[in-house]
Amino acid sequence: VGRSASPPYDIYVIGVIFVLNVFMDTYLIIANPHYALPLFGMTFSGAWGWLAKIQSPILHGVLGYGFLRRRRWGYVLYMAYAAFGLSSALVNLALVGYGRIRAIFIVSLVLITLYIYTRRRVFA
Repeated sequence: VGRSASPPYDIYVIGVIFVLNVFMDTYLIIANPHYALPLFGMTFSGAWGWLAKIQSPILHGVLGYGFLRRRRWGYVLYMAYAAFGLSSALVNLALVGYGRIRAIFIVSLVLITLYIYTRRRVFA
């Protein structure tokens, strides 16, 4: 008799964390309206700056839904978003230099992405 696979609680937890990040990101944007998110060594002001910041809670919400529902597109979107984030952080590292937060982001992003890659089969 075959055993059914246990639910991928780890992926569900990551999905919940993405959803919680929607609220944290939104709060940080509202609390720090003048903060300019550096993307590939550049910062933007005005409408472009707002768009650069607002993409984070939007994508985190979409990723959270994709992970909670174990959608294949959620995995693909995560990998694309991780590649974008890692590329931007490495460019910022090269142009701006070492920063503790940047270094922690790079290391944690690589480790989390490797973990999600090993769990890719749970996405339908």
